[in-house]
Amino acid sequence: MKTKFHLNKRSPGRHGSAGAQPQPGGGSVVALVDERYLAWLASQVTGNPRTAIQRAPLAAVLAHLARLAGAESPLLRTVLYTDAAPTDLYDEVVLRLVPPHATDGGLSLVRALGQELIQLARHGAAWLLVASDDERLIPYIDEAQARGARVVLVADDAVHDFSRLAADDPSWARLLMQADRRVAVPVGAWDSLTTPGAGYYAQRAGQPEGDEPDGAGAPPADAQAEPDEQWRAQVGRIIQDWWADEPEDDRLDLADAMRSQHGVPPETDRRILMQIRRELGRNLSFPEKRLMREMVRATVLGEAPAPAAVDVAPD
Repeated sequence: MKTKFHLNKRSPGRHGSAGAQPQPGGGSVVALVDERYLAWLASQVTGNPRTAIQRAPLAAVLAHLARLAGAESPLLRTVLYTDAAPTDLYDEVVLRLVPPHATDGGLSLVRALGQELIQLARHGAAWLLVASDDERLIPYIDEAQARGARVVLVADDAVHDFSRLAADDPSWARLLMQADRRVAVPVGAWDSLTTPGAGYYAQRAGQPEGDEPDGAGAPPADAQAEPDEQWRAQVGRIIQDWWADEPEDDRLDLADAMRSQHGVPPETDRRILMQIRRELGRNLSFPEKRLMREMVRATVLGEAPAPAAVDVAPD
């Protein structure tokens, strides 16, 4: 009896190629997130060890990170591994309940996330965005990569100073080395992920990665103008309050770090930027960021007296 379907493989089309490779940015994109890790990263930014992650903007933030990493396809979904029972459900966010970390040291989470990583790669996922610092994921990532997936690890700005990160946290450094790419969460994203009710609006294509997204909190129209005395006084007060609250050991470490480099260390820069952004109710312009960093360095290193927090008469 004649078979209904051809048993031989179809030959490649006239314009195709059997060995054609997929486009660099193409293919499906899925994010796998350890909520406990994301909360820990957020606590490094806010200085509050009890920082809770807001799940509502999570999909928008992860989609933006995927674009920053080079993915051209939209984020299909975010898989969130958590030990906290949900009170609300959000579109494109799939919850995976795992035992608390204290129960088994996170082993259940590693196995669940790792196996899903491999399963997604086996079924053709091209981009896998992973938010975790557990080096036990390395063999799972390795297998997913062997199956053709590109793995991107989510980190903070500490990844830009890898030699220091490797000295401070060698386990996390080993995991980061396994990734195809690494992407740091921008300041504006942390603001959304840690502020109840805050939305997140991704930045324009081509805008520098480290800058806050556009939206209601945009700088004023004259964004290139130099900050006025009122701005200097207000920001000077915020910087002085931050510096007064820093423990003595942290002050000494920060001063040592600034003497050996230009600018402000990323974690400190991000924390102060977020605090100023919250108090001003908007993003900072480039001249404002530049002056803020000069003021921070002057305060930490004692190069010049910090601007006085004088009272400014209302208009």
